[in-house]
Amino acid sequence: MGMRTRATLTAAVLALGLPGVAAAVKPGESLYVKAKNTRVMESPSPTVNVVVILQPGEQVTWEGGDAKNKQWHRVTAPGGKKGFVFQTNLSTTAPSMELVTDKGGKQRVDPKKFVASGAAVKALSPGAEKYGNGKEGDYAKAVADIKALEDLAKKLTTQDISRHVAEVGLFPVVGPSDKVAKSTPTKAPASGKKGNK
Repeated sequence: MGMRTRATLTAAVLALGLPGVAAAVKPGESLYVKAKNTRVMESPSPTVNVVVILQPGEQVTWEGGDAKNKQWHRVTAPGGKKGFVFQTNLSTTAPSMELVTDKGGKQRVDPKKFVASGAAVKALSPGAEKYGNGKEGDYAKAVADIKALEDLAKKLTTQDISRHVAEVGLFPVVGPSDKVAKSTPTKAPASGKKGNK
């Protein structure tokens, strides 16, 4: 593959993170959910009812960006439910997940179990930790810092994150749980901020 072809392919894939997602995928093609408890909304707004909540690795059919609010994309979720997802929760590729082996020896990806296990926030394997602690320089400090961050991540719940999002006025585009609330729409943030930047 030539340098120009690689640059074009890279630009097309990176376009998903920008409002011009159409450069990376066509309506009717598949995209993947990136964030835990991604909310599919009734309309392109973080303050409307949730249609369904999806987990990393789940596949949706992309129907196009919203004409007025380019940060929201129309999708059809598994099971046929339609709604809108905030652009940063979608990817052209499935997230890298742990592989598991079934009795037949075949490897498969199980994103829901992986996310639920807490393994997604584990940064250091025992081998990496041993390696870092055995090196000279700042490696041991880096290992200690990463372990401290892992400990903090274990203490934070999705409810804590959801509260923080509301307090600082961000769009609540991921939910505090994997259940769709049977209540009225979420109120807009009181801080007057317009959303994620």
